[in-house]
Amino acid sequence: MKKIVFAIAAMLIFVSSGCSSNQTGSASESTHEVVLEELGLTYTTPAVWADYETTNLYPLTIQSDGTLARIIYNYVKEEDISSMESAADSSSYQSYLTPICEIMVAPTDNFSNGTLESLTSLYKNAEDVSEQNGYSYYVLYPCTENTLEGSDLDNYNKMADAVPELIDSISTKDFNPDDIKPIIDTDELKKYLTFETHTLEGEEISSTVFGDYDLTMVNFWGTYAVDTSNEQAVLQQVYEYCLGLKEKKVNVINAVVDTPSEENEHIVKDLKTEAGGTFTTIVMDEILANWAVENLEGVPTTVFVNSEGKIISDQIKGAKSAQTYINDIEYYLASGQ
Repeated sequence: MKKIVFAIAAMLIFVSSGCSSNQTGSASESTHEVVLEELGLTYTTPAVWADYETTNLYPLTIQSDGTLARIIYNYVKEEDISSMESAADSSSYQSYLTPICEIMVAPTDNFSNGTLESLTSLYKNAEDVSEQNGYSYYVLYPCTENTLEGSDLDNYNKMADAVPELIDSISTKDFNPDDIKPIIDTDELKKYLTFETHTLEGEEISSTVFGDYDLTMVNFWGTYAVDTSNEQAVLQQVYEYCLGLKEKKVNVINAVVDTPSEENEHIVKDLKTEAGGTFTTIVMDEILANWAVENLEGVPTTVFVNSEGKIISDQIKGAKSAQTYINDIEYYLASGQ
C-alpha cells in the first residue's frame, strides 16, 4: 500500500492551512490546539501528552490509498530516537514507531466498502466523529500490535487512555477536498525543503524565505553532537561572507534537529551568542523533521537550495571549514541552478 509523507507546501496540509498551537497551563497541563483549515478540522491534544512531547511523542502526517489524510500520533522509545534518525527511508524509521491514535479523513463509502479495512484493522477502536462533503473523520486508537514493555508501555497506555479527550475536542466544518492535492512522486519531494516554524529568537519563518535569495545554505545540526561538532563560529564566518556579496543574495540557515526543546534551544542560544552568530537558526517543525529523518544519515549535514527551496547540491556530511562552504557557494552561484 502506498504511503506518502507530506512535504511540499503546495501539497501540504500543515503548511497551507497554517497549523497553530496554543499552550496553556503548566507542563503537565499544557495542550495544543491544531487547526487544519484545508481539512476543515480543529482539535486539541490531550494535556497529558505534553509530558512526552519532547521525548516520546512523534506525529506523522501521511496519505495512503483511499484516504485524503492520516494524522498519526506515534510513541517512540527514547533509546530508539538516534536509530530512527539515521534510518534510510520511511519504512525503516516507521518500524520504531508505535501508533497511539490516528485521525483518518477519507471518503465515507471507503469506511464501509472494505477499502480501508487493512488500515482500520491496525487499531482496536474506530470512532466515527464527523462527516463533511462526503468525507468522514474517524479517530482510530490504540494500535492492535504493541511490543512496548515496562515504563514505555505505561507511558503509552497513559497517552492512549487520553485519546477520548482529543475526540471530544474535535470540530469540523465545510472544506474543499480539491485544495488538498495528492502527492505522486515521493522521490521528487525529497528534493525540496519545506517548513513553517519559528527562529531560535521566536520570529515566525517559513520556507517562503528561500524566495528572497538566489541561494541558501541550510546546515542541519543537533545539540547531541556538540562534543564532536560545533559550527556556530564557522556559520557566522560564512554568513558574513554572504553579506558582502554584491550581485547575488545568499542566506545561511541553521536547522537544529533536536528541537523544539527548551533545554536544547537554550544550549544553541548560548553557543550562538558565544560565536557572535547573527545568521538564522530555526526550530524544527513536523514537516522538516520528517524530511530530516527520511533523508539525513547524521549531523552536521549541509545542503544548498535555490529560490524555490529545491536542493541543488549533494549532502555535505560532517563539519567543514568556512572556506569549504564559501567555495561551495561560489560554485553553485556560478552554476546558475
